[in-house]
Amino acid sequence: MVKGLSDSGVLFQAIAKGSEALAHGSGWPENVEALLAELGMATGINRVWILQNVEVNEDSLVHDYVAEWVSSPGYSLKDKTSLRMFRVDAGNWEYWNLIESRKRGEHQSIIVGDMPECWLRSFLQGQDVKSFLTVPIIVDGEWWGVLGFNDCEREYRWSDDEIAILRTAVCPLSNAILRSRLHAHARQFAILQRITDSLTWEYSLVRNRIWLGGHSVDTGFASTGKKRSPVRTLLQMFHPNDRRPFLQALQDYIKDESGTFRYDIRVRRNKDWIWTEVIGTLERDESGAPVLLSGIALDIRRRKRDEILLAQQARLDPLTGVANRRTFDRLLEHHMLRAEETGADLSLLFIDFDKFKHINDIWGHGVGDMALKKFVNICSDCLRTEDVLARIGGEEFATILPGATSEAAVRVGERIRLAVEELNLLLEAGAISFTISIGCITKTKAHESADDLLLAADKALYRAKRGGRNQLVKGG
Repeated sequence: MVKGLSDSGVLFQAIAKGSEALAHGSGWPENVEALLAELGMATGINRVWILQNVEVNEDSLVHDYVAEWVSSPGYSLKDKTSLRMFRVDAGNWEYWNLIESRKRGEHQSIIVGDMPECWLRSFLQGQDVKSFLTVPIIVDGEWWGVLGFNDCEREYRWSDDEIAILRTAVCPLSNAILRSRLHAHARQFAILQRITDSLTWEYSLVRNRIWLGGHSVDTGFASTGKKRSPVRTLLQMFHPNDRRPFLQALQDYIKDESGTFRYDIRVRRNKDWIWTEVIGTLERDESGAPVLLSGIALDIRRRKRDEILLAQQARLDPLTGVANRRTFDRLLEHHMLRAEETGADLSLLFIDFDKFKHINDIWGHGVGDMALKKFVNICSDCLRTEDVLARIGGEEFATILPGATSEAAVRVGERIRLAVEELNLLLEAGAISFTISIGCITKTKAHESADDLLLAADKALYRAKRGGRNQLVKGG
């Protein structure tokens, strides 16, 4: 046994005391020195230390000397800058052999004097090491670092029993590091929850069980007395229109597993439907079978409002709130195709303000904008829900009238024209009025495309302008 040990019970007792210190208070890394001190005093060696892997690649490794206990200050290596964030390349074969061994979970017990002349022997002798033992630290299945024991006074050969006992000291150390990670993640997620209003979720495909925010979903009972599936229970929280697409997207992700699963869905909260982004990843077992889906759910109401606003800005005229030219072109193509397929009537009104430049020049653009908005209000009163009003230019508008015959389209156009003619804008300087001209066209076999219909309506509008304005002209 090591100097100062009468039996293995002393070493076990040291590990127990050090483990208790790690399990209480701040844990890792604040309380790790208590464990190192217990191990150092129990073994009677000069230095107990921990190296943490900072960066591990196939051809290089970066270590950091993060913790140490020494029997006297003269043995301390804390102030050696060469041990802080030091890099080792695969070309340094002596040290790289140790690294590969540690990756496999193997310990090293070495007498420095027995080593051949090499870089590693010189490196250890520079630290006054005569013999050492290193045990790899494995955290969550990955090689995290090294727990080391240096004797600077003797060439001590560790027995198998001693090594086996000291390897157990790594277990509480690994657990403390893992707990520290989990606490850090919990703090980070608590911050995320405060900022984004989110919760965690897990779905076990093996147990068919769902957890939300760490709590298992209550399966409940149906009226038949049969227990409902937790998945079915959860789906009741989703908007009926979103359930089937969500399940299909989830099944596709489990099948292909490309990247991270993301899906926007409406979830019931009290009496409201809340837009929520579901984000998750898939875990598989050793055979490749999917076993667990887990992730977070984010409240994205603000983002959805922004998306809706952007979508409206992309398809609506910002001043009047009616469809813009791009939306008009798309909808006209749609109604043209529908009229072709069903044989239904389709009419179009092309509308232009008369002498609108005069209004802007005399009264200013503010009054011109007011006139445009008043015109839109008049159209809203005269048009049906299925009709489409669009601003296609500065003072040019177009109206799609699905199902409207030529006679019906003329009646609608005249109703709008007369309402505009009778309108007076009351200003401090007096009342002003304005008029519009309209070109009206109804689709026939001669109009094979939307462009044909637009051209015919534009020609009719041109004749209305040349004929004296403030009138509706029907095109052919």
